[in-house]
Formats: sequence, C-alpha cells, structure tokens
Amino acid sequence: MTQAKMTQTHTKSARLPVMPLHEERIGRLYMVGAMVIAGTIGFFVLLSEQSPFNVVFFRCAIGAVGLGLYGWWRGLFRSVRISREECLNLVAGALTLVFNWYFLFTAYKFTSIGITTVVYNFQPFLLLLASFVFRRERPGVSAIVWLLMAFAGLVVLAEPSVQHADNVYLLGVGSALAAAALYAATTLLTKKLSTTVRPEVIAVCHMVIGAGVFGLLADFRHLPQLPHQVFAVLALGLFHTTFMYVLLYGAFQKASTASLAIFGFIYPVVAVVVDYLAYGKVMNSAQLVGGVLILVSAGAYAQGLKLPLLDRRGIPRI
Repeated sequence: MTQAKMTQTHTKSARLPVMPLHEERIGRLYMVGAMVIAGTIGFFVLLSEQSPFNVVFFRCAIGAVGLGLYGWWRGLFRSVRISREECLNLVAGALTLVFNWYFLFTAYKFTSIGITTVVYNFQPFLLLLASFVFRRERPGVSAIVWLLMAFAGLVVLAEPSVQHADNVYLLGVGSALAAAALYAATTLLTKKLSTTVRPEVIAVCHMVIGAGVFGLLADFRHLPQLPHQVFAVLALGLFHTTFMYVLLYGAFQKASTASLAIFGFIYPVVAVVVDYLAYGKVMNSAQLVGGVLILVSAGAYAQGLKLPLLDRRGIPRI
C-alpha cells in the first residue's frame, strides 16, 4: 500500500495546528477512500494472472506516468534539486518499496488476501525494532507490550496446524512478513528525505526506478492479453497507485494524525471482506484470534495508547 509517505506525514501532521472541522472531514473521506482502494489491491493482483515480477513492473510503469502527469499538472517538479546523498536515498528507498510489493504480491498467491494483509500490519512493530537497533530510540514499556501482543498473534496465525500446515502457507506468511520488513525499511530511508523533497516527487522517482529494475525481471513473453487481465493491470497502475496516492496526499494534508491512524485499519478489514466475497475464504477461529491480536495491538500502538502503571516505571536504559 500504501507507502512510506504515510508514516512520514504522520510525524509532520503531529506538528501542525488543529485542522478546521470541514477540512478534517474531507481528510477523513480521502483516507477512507484510499484505504478501501488499498483493500482491493490483492483482488486485482490475482485477477491479472501475472507473475509478481510483471505486476510490480506494470504498477510502477503505469504509476510513474500517472503520478508524473499529476505532478506536472500541479507544477511540483519546478525547481527540484536533489543532492547526491538524496539520490542514493531515493534509489535505496525505491528498491525496498518495490521489493516490498513483490513479496506482498507473492504472499497473496501462497496464502490468502486476508491473512497476507493482516500479517503485513505487523509492520509498525518492525519499524519500532529497527528504530531501536539502528537509531537507539528507546521504546516505552507500553510499546513493548503491544509488540509482544502482536508477535503472539503472528505466532498463532502462522502456526502450521492452523492451516493443516503445508510449506506453501508458511512461505506465504513469511513473504508477507518480508514485505512488512521492507516497508519498514522504506519508511526509515524516506523519513529524512521527505523533509527536503516533496512526497509526490519521491513517489514518481520510486516508480521510475522500480520500473527500470523490474523491467529487467519481468517476463514479457507472458503479457496480459485477456480483457480482465489488461483491466486489472491498468487498474493497479492508475486506480491503486495514481488515484490512491492523490487521495492519501489529500488525507495527510487535511486529516489529523489520530484520524489517519484509526482509518488506516479499514485497509485490512476491507481485504478480509474482499477475500470472502471474491473467493469464499474465511479465517478459522485460531486465525481470527491471531489476526485480532495483531490488529488490536497495532491500533493501540498507532494511537499511542499507554498503560500508565507500566510506563510510569519505565525500562532500564541500554
């Protein structure tokens, strides 16, 4: 999905004054629309009947054109200056972003849209761990509790007996987790860059770089030919990338950080519903418990919900 720009803009939004009520409502509508669209990505990936390499290539190529035209229309490319260090950051961020998509789309084929999306929402905790390891940012006790709760949900969800275990299911869960880790890396790489380069420009650069890399990996002997395949590929580039990004940018500018965090969880809910309506796939009781643990803990963490008794005691510095 939905990209590293979300996390970056969350940080920025917290520093802005409170939005007028009318602007806040519009921002919420944008966010709801973007998350509903994000929840249908898995369906269109499977509908395309293309390999993950091909899907990523077409999404990047078409998205680059769509977002490029949008940026040109808005005049966002005037006076763009990117230093060598920023250029390296852009390339690294693009690689982690597009390979995040590759693993995400691979997971759809190995497990299901619903389970993949729920596991993918473990991402905030991977970002928390990465920030601690690489930036020495010490988390509060409440954050650690939510992390452990989410990890417990992940263990339950990935338990082989839950799916009458085969290696394909575990490979799907692992792919979703790899996608989440790469998304967390994209967030860290892009966080500093977003202070000097507009997110729309970053997105276009990511798409162009991604198209170039996956153009070398895509299988052009098996291109989409049937109408539904062509429609799915075009939708992923124009609707699920260009239009969804525009909605997200509008949401980031108008909605509060709390609203963005809350409505962000429409994404996995829609994905689970789409999985049921399109393919008749329903989580069993154990998978449901694991999914709820992940989403509830991620929601509490995103909202900054604290456990006063624990946080008052703190944790020892390392």
